[in-house]
Amino acid sequence: MKKAFYILALSLLFVTCKSTKTVTTSTKEDTPTKENFIYSDGFKSATAAQTAALLKDLSATAKNYSVIVLTKNFNGEEVTITNGTKQAYKGYALSNRATGIAEKIRIDNTADTKIYDTYTKKEITIPASDAKKYKFVHVAKDTSKKIPFVIVYSNKVKVLE
Repeated sequence: MKKAFYILALSLLFVTCKSTKTVTTSTKEDTPTKENFIYSDGFKSATAAQTAALLKDLSATAKNYSVIVLTKNFNGEEVTITNGTKQAYKGYALSNRATGIAEKIRIDNTADTKIYDTYTKKEITIPASDAKKYKFVHVAKDTSKKIPFVIVYSNKVKVLE
């Protein structure tokens, strides 16, 4: 009877042990798709005066600057935006329920920009080639997707008030 107990205990020990080896591979599901990137001006936009004031406030009137606007579904998670080798933003973005805007950040559109969300532990890259074509890059979150970011490139900014 003791032997049976020891055999059972040992077998449970081996069954419940797990290996700590972690293998990370990039799968097709982890790469952004066309649905992560949208090119559109088809939304309610700010007036020309509001847009000019925003660009002036952010010192983004020059052609080599674009503005990232964090919009929907940012719920206070830490977000890091790196522009080239410089950190452009690190903070806890929280979407305003009335305006839908969480943060506005000026970026240099001659370098790739990476956005990393600590909650989902996912990152997306905004290529400089796309950022140069548009003055505004709206970023929303959709946590139901593998890559939880939806990027909308536009030459208009969404209503700020």
